[in-house]
Amino acid sequence: MSPTQTALTGLLLAACMTSLKPAAQPATAAPSGTGHTVVAIEGTHFLINGALTSPGKPAEGLLINTRMAQAIFDDENAATRDEWNYPDTHRWDPQRNTNELVAMLPTYAQHGIRMITVGLQGGCPSTDPPCPGGDHPWIVSAFNADGSLKSAWMNRLNQVITAADQNGIVVMVQFFYHGQNQRVLDQTAAVDNITDWLVKGRFPNVLVETANECDAGFSDYLDGGNCANEVSVIKQVQDRSGGTLKVSVSWKGGEQPSDEVIQQEDLVLLHGNGINGTQLQALITSTKNSAAYRAHPKPIVVNEDSTSTDNMNASVAAGVSWGYLDTGTNNYRDGFQRPPVNWAINTDAKKTFFDNALRFAPGVSPASSTSPSNLAPTGEAGKLPASTLLIAGSLLLIAGLLLLIAPRRRRGGAPRIVWRNRE
Repeated sequence: MSPTQTALTGLLLAACMTSLKPAAQPATAAPSGTGHTVVAIEGTHFLINGALTSPGKPAEGLLINTRMAQAIFDDENAATRDEWNYPDTHRWDPQRNTNELVAMLPTYAQHGIRMITVGLQGGCPSTDPPCPGGDHPWIVSAFNADGSLKSAWMNRLNQVITAADQNGIVVMVQFFYHGQNQRVLDQTAAVDNITDWLVKGRFPNVLVETANECDAGFSDYLDGGNCANEVSVIKQVQDRSGGTLKVSVSWKGGEQPSDEVIQQEDLVLLHGNGINGTQLQALITSTKNSAAYRAHPKPIVVNEDSTSTDNMNASVAAGVSWGYLDTGTNNYRDGFQRPPVNWAINTDAKKTFFDNALRFAPGVSPASSTSPSNLAPTGEAGKLPASTLLIAGSLLLIAGLLLLIAPRRRRGGAPRIVWRNRE
């Protein structure tokens, strides 16, 4: 290859590489490969990668979310495990369950979903009989009795958090669920262990819910009467994580957290189960008017409600993030909570919610979420700035000129320039 051909090849390669270069380089990723979706709190709003969520949309600064408590579910009780069997294989498969959820995350993101809630002790899995108020018969827990973590559960949790991170989605990790928390004898150790695991993973897209509905029947450690000891549990996670984890706890549907809890937590969780949109707005107003909230305003998130779009509309109108809860009926079709769960948007209720979510928040392209500074709405991913296009065009032009005035060598003589197409 002649020197001129070599130069020409280099210019063509440079032009191609310039045109393929992303508009912005990603920030340094965490060792786990995460770092694409960095959630932060600024006042009463949420930021993702330093910018308000859903800019210019009704859900600006909010996290439209859906409760996917069974994303990493498993049941170790041989007597009840078959209740969750898939209709096609006639067996339960926890990895299939997680894989199918992860496969849907890009679609959720494209419909404006900014957060999912995932449980380390699941949620109520049974339709018939309904979940009892006391201990549950099934064994659903990421914790061993001594508070240590079960590796299979942690592998699935890592899979979900990492995939969500790549799709612009925040994961709220729910530590404890009533009817299962009693299986963990050393709950202090359990909180320390899961906190350490999350910190070590350096997951930038994680929020924490220490217990789902702490006033629903928990141990003294997780409750203490009107959830009084939750102040200590929240502080335990905050202190142990050095403030890197943002922490909260939820109460039963329609109930307002205590001032003591609001004062300690980083965000306020409300549940809208069993109340209508007017009642939900009243609960939000009452919470905002509490002394603790007025002293330290922070984001309010409804992360469990119902399939009611009226409640969703009321929440967003009040400047509060809202979460879809669709329990289903263990039929691998309806809902997102009764296993085996069909994670597809395959029913009228699901379609209505996701369509409404897209009205409030722009869909995010999975391809655009690979860079923290390039989380673009659907249809805008892959756009290159004018400066990049100009450089690429200039290099291609120079390469074209070289083709027109390519030098040829006569044997034993100096090179001469041959003008093509010249008479």
